Amino acid sequence: MDIHHIVPQSEGGLHTEENAAPLCPSCHETYGANPQKRKLIREARDLWYEICATRFASGVGQLKDMTDALKHVATKEDLKHLAVRNVSYLLGTSGGREEHSPEHSRYSFVREEFIHPLIVRELLGWLSDPAETIAAVDLASANRSNRFFGDFLASTRNGRAWVEWAGTERESFAYSHIATSPSGVQIVECSDRGGGTGVFGSVGLFSLECDRALGLDPERKISTRARVLLKSLGSISLGDRYNGKITYQDGLLVIGPDEGWFKRGKAASKELPVG
Repeated sequence: MDIHHIVPQSEGGLHTEENAAPLCPSCHETYGANPQKRKLIREARDLWYEICATRFASGVGQLKDMTDALKHVATKEDLKHLAVRNVSYLLGTSGGREEHSPEHSRYSFVREEFIHPLIVRELLGWLSDPAETIAAVDLASANRSNRFFGDFLASTRNGRAWVEWAGTERESFAYSHIATSPSGVQIVECSDRGGGTGVFGSVGLFSLECDRALGLDPERKISTRARVLLKSLGSISLGDRYNGKITYQDGLLVIGPDEGWFKRGKAASKELPVG
């Protein structure tokens, strides 16, 4: 609800109750600046005041209850907070290069609390789809959820930590963090075995972002809760059974020659800027 000055202060209108009228934001924007509507707004306000005075004349307690309830209604500021803010991995911090590091986050690709491999797999999407279909996952609610469940193992291979989930004898998914760019892009090598003979590699690009979502508190009042979003920024296919060196330095992601099963050599090489 907005408080509207019937006669604008720029035209000499006073900041008084007599010159004020409660309007919803839509009516305020549509009619507030129209001088021809001033008389109508004043008359409608007076009529509404009379209705309220009659309806709640003996119910001062009801007015207090309404006032208390309105304190818990989501405000415009709450709605603004729903927009994703890519500021930091830690809630309540202002960002900066030091904070844009997995070591400064509760959820990490390189240490406890590891991001569950199935969440990363979900964000990469299916090989049969033309692009990713899931844009982001809230780690605050998903990382220990019933949807993304199952034990996984962290180990070290070729000097890098790998986090692997194994579903069945022929199904597994693993990821290994390569680097974090200066802007906070997480560069992650992934290996996906879906149950067949193929083991498909990719490099996933992710960001960790903070925002707030609307919800209900235990007393069923509207409130907000913090979220930590792992967001997909895209991926680069490495093909079946890729085995090569992937590095990131000075803003350049370098995918080296494939020395794996199919020995694609330099045909698999790529150099991509990631700022």
